[in-house]
Amino acid sequence: MWPVFDAVSWPAIASLGSGLLSLAFLGYVWPYRDEDGATLFMAMIGAIALWAVSYGVALLVFDPGLRVVFEIPIWLGTCFTSLLFLAFALEYTGRKDVVRSTPMAGVVALTLGFVGLIATNPRHHLVWSEYRIDPTFGAATVAYTNEAWLFLILLTLMLFTTGAVLVLLETFVSYGPLYRSQTLALALSPVPIIPGILLWVFDAGPMPNLNLAPLLFPAHLGLDMYAFFRRNMFELTPAARRTGDQTAIDDLGIGVIIVDDDQRVINANETATTIVGTPKPSLLGKSLDGIALDVELDSDEQRIRHGDNRTCDYAVTVSPIEDSADSTVGHTITLQDITIERQREQRLAVLNRVLRHNLRNDLNVASGYLDVVADGVDDEEYTNMLTTAKANTDSVLALGEKARMVERTLETDELGTESIPLAGFVDHVAEPLVDDHGGRVDTEIPGNLTIETNRQLLESVLDNLIENGLEHGGGAVTVGATTAGSTVRIEVGDSGGGVPKHELSVIEEGTETDLEHGSGIGLWLIEWGTTALGGSVSYETDATGTTATVELPGVVDPDAIGGTNASTETEAEA
Repeated sequence: MWPVFDAVSWPAIASLGSGLLSLAFLGYVWPYRDEDGATLFMAMIGAIALWAVSYGVALLVFDPGLRVVFEIPIWLGTCFTSLLFLAFALEYTGRKDVVRSTPMAGVVALTLGFVGLIATNPRHHLVWSEYRIDPTFGAATVAYTNEAWLFLILLTLMLFTTGAVLVLLETFVSYGPLYRSQTLALALSPVPIIPGILLWVFDAGPMPNLNLAPLLFPAHLGLDMYAFFRRNMFELTPAARRTGDQTAIDDLGIGVIIVDDDQRVINANETATTIVGTPKPSLLGKSLDGIALDVELDSDEQRIRHGDNRTCDYAVTVSPIEDSADSTVGHTITLQDITIERQREQRLAVLNRVLRHNLRNDLNVASGYLDVVADGVDDEEYTNMLTTAKANTDSVLALGEKARMVERTLETDELGTESIPLAGFVDHVAEPLVDDHGGRVDTEIPGNLTIETNRQLLESVLDNLIENGLEHGGGAVTVGATTAGSTVRIEVGDSGGGVPKHELSVIEEGTETDLEHGSGIGLWLIEWGTTALGGSVSYETDATGTTATVELPGVVDPDAIGGTNASTETEAEA
């Protein structure tokens, strides 16, 4: 028998209108289908459309036998609207792994089971019984007795919806203002339709047989549209933030363990699980004492040794985690494998000791003997060879002294600063160099220019720049200084041909190779010292010579600059 239609009623028109509005909205979302959560969001809107259109058509059907058939698409849309809302919320907030997990597959199977139970209800009456047409406002609404399975199905769907809302609210709270508006709108979107469902399922209100939920979908869709059109919900997805946070932890290359205020592990990256030798599922929830890491949470930096088959050294950093009330709620522990670095330090320490003591002492003895032998030899050819050997030996000794300078000036944990009158300090550095190498050093520095920096590092930088100018720059060096705000620029110029390009390329690349290497460590000392002072150094060569410029920011008090320039000259004695 074909259905008997009565006059079209306003509930049917309202429900069909909700379905058509949903389908129209799908057209706007379609271009964003490849974004995180967009496909599931469209599937949810499609389920809403199925629910609303099926219910609208069903309200026109007064044949009880055919009317009950429409319950299948109605409940298919009802069940999957909640399920897809949960799946969308999970993927949209960066929990795609949960959506594709075995438990979620079980949830989908459960939902399909609910639909199957409803489809076969005429045979067992587990969901409802005494099904009959009971018109409301001229619409073919139905009345029946709710059975236990109906309440169980609706309770499960409410739990799906609640889970989605909580996931979105967690993002609203945790991820800052960038995602707040859209996640709040999405979290509130189910609120308008919940009263309609509750009034219907409990036969309450003036229209107990009319399910108002499909009629209230425009309010639900209005919040979705606000998130989509006004807040760019698929252009700024929290999934990128959440995935980025976790990826950043996993890709750090160091172990990261997060513990709560009871020292229980609440998160750890893969590197950390490898270090402690425990899979992440087994590690989570364990006490920090239970993973045998000798870590003290009240110490910022420490070193530990850990391992069963292979013992490794780790640099440990502990940082407190504070909530919005500045209360410590946990700690982040990072474990950086420094085994190779520590072995390298040990090897360098041994080599350094050999170079500093054994080699230096032996070369000093050899140099002394060469002097004695040279004085006792009359043959000019042998004397020249001994002189060359003596010069080479002294050169190696000088290189060792520079190496010691590196250790003295750069191997410090904290660099202290002091006020240094620059003009007098340059003279202090230049005098012994002029005595050793000859030539002269002219200074063109304001007499009242005082800078706040580390004395040892500055002396090392200026010593090497001036020495290089005296040795390779024609014997005349000029040191000038200018200021710009709190920055000082110290220029050391000479009349030489400049630093060879291959020497500078070594410094710029930051590495030395067998084919391209610096002839000494003076340039390295200048580079390292300037960097340690927080500045930079550059070299410029023109027809008149070479100028090295050292720029040190934040070392000058602009209010203290004034007066006239002081120009002095340091010359070698005749």
